[in-house]
Amino acid sequence: MPFTNKSSKRIKFLVFITAWTAAIFWAGWQSPTLIGGPFLTQEPETKVAQFYPLDKFVISITGEEYPHYLLLEMAFKSRSSNVTKTIKAADPVIRNSLMKMFSKKHFNELKNAQQFEPLQQEAHALLSLVLAENDFDIELDEVLFTRMVIQ
Repeated sequence: MPFTNKSSKRIKFLVFITAWTAAIFWAGWQSPTLIGGPFLTQEPETKVAQFYPLDKFVISITGEEYPHYLLLEMAFKSRSSNVTKTIKAADPVIRNSLMKMFSKKHFNELKNAQQFEPLQQEAHALLSLVLAENDFDIELDEVLFTRMVIQ
């Protein structure tokens, strides 16, 4: 049974109403992004500093009579987004640099509690330089020694 002119108009009208309703629903659903976007004031996103601990390691330190050992645990403070991946990739370079730095220190120099802050600053400067030289894109805000035991 072929469609008559009257039933054809009804079908077209129903399709039009359905399409119109869908368009209105979609526009209403999307209105915050379509209309409100330029009118909303957005605060600049501040990057929060995060702390990334490194695995502990032991370094041999020269002393007066016999060698000593330094157990070092540390963490990086950074606002970069790729820190975890970068630290994992740069771990050998980081460890090597710190071992070289601390192996040049004398036991008497390290046991002095007043040397703690300068050592952190020295490690920060060294690691920032080493990471940049090896093309690791990371901003280190601070290098923190979370545990330092000397025997």
